[in-house]
Amino acid sequence: MRTKYKAWAKPYLEEHSEVVLSQEHFLEMSDYHLEIGSGKGQFLSSMAKKYPDCLFVGVERNKTVAGYCCKRLVTEEVKNALLYPHSIESVLFGMSDECVKDIFLNFSDPWPKKKHHKRRLTSEQYVKEYYRILKTGGCLFLKTDNEELFNFSLEMFKAVPLRLITMSTNYSELDDFDAMTEYEESFRKEGAKIYRLILKK
Repeated sequence: MRTKYKAWAKPYLEEHSEVVLSQEHFLEMSDYHLEIGSGKGQFLSSMAKKYPDCLFVGVERNKTVAGYCCKRLVTEEVKNALLYPHSIESVLFGMSDECVKDIFLNFSDPWPKKKHHKRRLTSEQYVKEYYRILKTGGCLFLKTDNEELFNFSLEMFKAVPLRLITMSTNYSELDDFDAMTEYEESFRKEGAKIYRLILKK
């Protein structure tokens, strides 16, 4: 379900430079955990609170949704999470090699039409960049409720030498190094299957 446009979101993002990253600042950073597609920030905030000695960075291209994420981080006084309210494409190809500790792809848009598959965040063009920016020993975590996207992603990840650590087609528990997103809470209540991958460089 799409979030309705909120006029307050963009000014709110502009007012909170303590949370919101510029493109220049983002590209200078290293040694952080990256969530691509942060939604309203439940996962980002929860992980930052669980691991206060780690830095988490969320990317969310939808300005209204990013506004909600920013408001959550500000209201909850989360000090070790930052937000980049633009598309990952605007920074991904300019990021340094091995600058990210881990990558999280949580319930990404499945882009169901075949002609749109190249837009998927696990299409080959993205997968190769994830491998490049991921530190040796770092992991890529994927969660989705979409079986077709999950199977597509498995095929795409064959393009890079990432090692499969965990694969679940019915992820019903919650690992220590994980947190639930807003979508995930709803899916679990509905009894929907959640698919999960952990791949390591």
